[in-house]
Amino acid sequence: MQRPVFILAGEPSGDQLAAHIMRSVDDKFGRQAWFGVGGQQMADVGLESLAEMDDLTVFGFGSALSAYPRLLKLADRLVEEVMRARPRLVITVDVKGFSLRFAMRLRRRMAIEGWSAPIVHCVAPTVWAWGQWRAKKFAGVVDRLLCLFPYEPAYFTPYGIDAAFIGHPEAFNPRVETDRTKISRAPHKTVLLFPGSRRSEIDLILPPMLGAIARLRSAGSTVRAYILSVPRLSRRIESIVANQDAEIIINDGDISGHMAKADAMIAASGTVTLQAALQALPGVTCYRTGLFSALVGRCLVDLDKVVLPNAILGRQVYPFMFQNAATEAKLAKSLQMILNDSDAKNTAKAAAEELRQHLTGGKNTFANLVTPALEAWFQRS
Repeated sequence: MQRPVFILAGEPSGDQLAAHIMRSVDDKFGRQAWFGVGGQQMADVGLESLAEMDDLTVFGFGSALSAYPRLLKLADRLVEEVMRARPRLVITVDVKGFSLRFAMRLRRRMAIEGWSAPIVHCVAPTVWAWGQWRAKKFAGVVDRLLCLFPYEPAYFTPYGIDAAFIGHPEAFNPRVETDRTKISRAPHKTVLLFPGSRRSEIDLILPPMLGAIARLRSAGSTVRAYILSVPRLSRRIESIVANQDAEIIINDGDISGHMAKADAMIAASGTVTLQAALQALPGVTCYRTGLFSALVGRCLVDLDKVVLPNAILGRQVYPFMFQNAATEAKLAKSLQMILNDSDAKNTAKAAAEELRQHLTGGKNTFANLVTPALEAWFQRS
């Protein structure tokens, strides 16, 4: 009987990425017995989940401090599960704070037991935004670091970290084409709102987004707003949207299709900004958090690089407004400029093609990049 594979993800983007990895491994090396922590997309590929994915996610520095004891308890429980199952490989996907603590505790336990499994982490810490000091933390903890962006391995190899570029699965999806002539003749503009995938993000970021739409309408713009939501957040969003003219779209697996039909977006900074850029959707990005988290963030983070398309291309693809700057008035002004720009879509298309060139590494599928990075630990069944 083949040894299982442990894999862990802690938020929707990680769930999607981990599912891509699982599917690629299954196709290349034969069906694996996957167990760990993940969401519905990983479950669809065959994951036996040991905990709720949301248990791994905390919002902001203040929340992280209060959640610390709970997360350590969860990490210890997962370490016990790994030691019991003795998998051939341990893979953690994103949720870097939890993944690092879990890997360190697992390393210590394996040393005590005299048994070990290789540990691979996917999605490198954003040292290019947070600072080089974060790279050192992964040295000696992971056996391989899988990087989504081509410039990242160079940040980690000086510390003896085996880092490999695997590309980004979204870059291999073709841009969805639609009849822009029909859209341009529509009497209204369609704006998508992406307020985040966490409850606290919804509470802080969605209200100014809705306020920006209301200001555009008050100024005479005919705008239709659609909020893209995961099922578990729909009721939370409904309570905020009540009595406002915005439609909620539950994630139906066709986000790219919705993006292709839209004129612009307002998005919380995160993975969705990369997906939007690859689909050539113009827009503006923003983020709001608690006061303590914002203070720490301003001290530690290069705010010019927190929006992924901006960081990858080294220029502003999307304007970014943080904390007090992310007001409904400023969001409305920036969005109105985009909606009035007749060349915005062509500019976005050019950026999309440039991003694809950076993120595909000359390969035609994500599997052609990720499976060579993992093949040392797999054999076809």
